Amino acid sequence: MRAEAGGLLNASKPDRFDVICAGEALWNASAPTASSASAATAAAMRFQPGGGAVNAAVALAREGRRVGLATTLIDDTFGRLLLERVASLGVDVGGVSLAVPTDSIVFYDGTSGQVVNFRDEDQAFAIPENWSAEVLLLSGLSPVVSRAAALCKSARAARRMGTMVVIDVNAKLHVWAGRDPRAVHMVLREADVVRFSTADLAVLGMEIHEVRSKLRPNAILLTSNPSGITWVTGPFGELTCAPKSLDTILPRGAGDAFTAALCGELARKGDLAENQIATWDRALRQGLAAACSAASRARA
Repeated sequence: MRAEAGGLLNASKPDRFDVICAGEALWNASAPTASSASAATAAAMRFQPGGGAVNAAVALAREGRRVGLATTLIDDTFGRLLLERVASLGVDVGGVSLAVPTDSIVFYDGTSGQVVNFRDEDQAFAIPENWSAEVLLLSGLSPVVSRAAALCKSARAARRMGTMVVIDVNAKLHVWAGRDPRAVHMVLREADVVRFSTADLAVLGMEIHEVRSKLRPNAILLTSNPSGITWVTGPFGELTCAPKSLDTILPRGAGDAFTAALCGELARKGDLAENQIATWDRALRQGLAAACSAASRARA
């Protein structure tokens, strides 16, 4: 795989996907448990591709969906290794750009288990003009104007082509601390479907009625709590769906699994502009089943 820094890897060929996932890409890190590792390796960190866009793309690829990833990675050893790992999992990475390395701070977020490359300005990204899909997923909203503008541009272009635009807010505390949450307003206005977890609301200091007021009138709003209970409102009314078991908190990655399954169902149906309540009920149940499966794998 060859790539030039500052450019897309291989976006010359027109491609049609089930889902295009765009947004955050990073490493997830965890330490092996005593039951799964020897004493010599128990202290070693295990790294897996992560970030909302990457997690969703990998989950969709494992289900046999045709999926493309659009993001920007730093052109260094870690960035290229992440790129190669994601490509090996069946994701088309022709929409990934490699950016020239800049000064930044790298730290491990023990709460989320993520290795974060923190800089003053997020790297903007672009979806190849010759890419199209049934669904565009934008994951990980940013307070940085250039990043928000890139998301808006991508969403508008997708909607003009008849693509359903799904936003998974995925607000990170280290990104939004001290920032103005109004930066998300212009992006929310471009979405057909928006997913806000209760954690996202807390990070941004927003209320659900405030979020709804920023959406287009026919947009769908999903809200979920740490146990996976999900509320959906739209032109069809309101739905509530919950996992079979409510005695646990869903682990990291379960929300991305939910979003991936939801996008897969939206891509499969292709007629959700009608906003039929039965269709959305099925889509929610698919998402919750995927989230619970991800939780089971995480605990294994």
